[in-house]
Amino acid sequence: MRGKRAFFVLTGYVLVLSLILGLIYVVLVKNAPDSLVNQAGSILTPVLVYVQMGLICLMAPTFSASAISSEREQQTFDLLVASLARPTTILFGKVGAALSYLVLTLFGSLPLMALTYSLGGVALKDIAISYLIMLVAGVTFCSASFLWSTLIRRGVLAQLTGILAVIILVAGLPALALFFTALAGSFSGAPSQGFMNIVFLLLRTNPFAAIASLMPGIPIPANVWLHGVSVWVSQVIFYLLLTGASLFLSLKRLERVRNWI
Repeated sequence: MRGKRAFFVLTGYVLVLSLILGLIYVVLVKNAPDSLVNQAGSILTPVLVYVQMGLICLMAPTFSASAISSEREQQTFDLLVASLARPTTILFGKVGAALSYLVLTLFGSLPLMALTYSLGGVALKDIAISYLIMLVAGVTFCSASFLWSTLIRRGVLAQLTGILAVIILVAGLPALALFFTALAGSFSGAPSQGFMNIVFLLLRTNPFAAIASLMPGIPIPANVWLHGVSVWVSQVIFYLLLTGASLFLSLKRLERVRNWI
């Protein structure tokens, strides 16, 4: 946080978001009717949230996946574990340092979000929920990547594994749900209720689906499991459980290494 890295990360992050929003807004003004331009926030806000969510999926693993692996490569891990610092202190210190970058980038996008909100067509409550989804997803990705860092010695390999795990978590489960949906379309009759329940449960684990559920015009079938529970609620709970499991396993790994020493 004290070096130049935080400045360049935040500057590049905001510039990318600004460029994307600016291009989309120019296209809207030139081609869309006035009724849609007056509600441009309903288009720009989801775009901003989705782009941020995609960047979080890429940045969060790189921030924390090398936290312990780099200590091994520099041959300082044994000294760190054998110091007076408890494993919980090491765990929350390393994960907290990675999360600081993530929180910094999220807060850095607030001026852009305020701009899209001023264009109309979006509720402040939906924006707050979207930021909650992104923050919880970032915490989960950092925690899971830190777990890989405790298991893999090489920093680059730990980062690649962390990114791959995030891709499987974010894209693999929805792809599996889409596969099941396509498979159901090949049936001669209608798919069973249990089949559809599994499909929607898989979609409930995805942060992009949770954000999409906040948009109007995307209803949830009334006959599936957890119909009365918002998609974002189930997704946040699922990711919090993953975060707890990742931190617990990471702590046990650090304690085991300390006992060996």
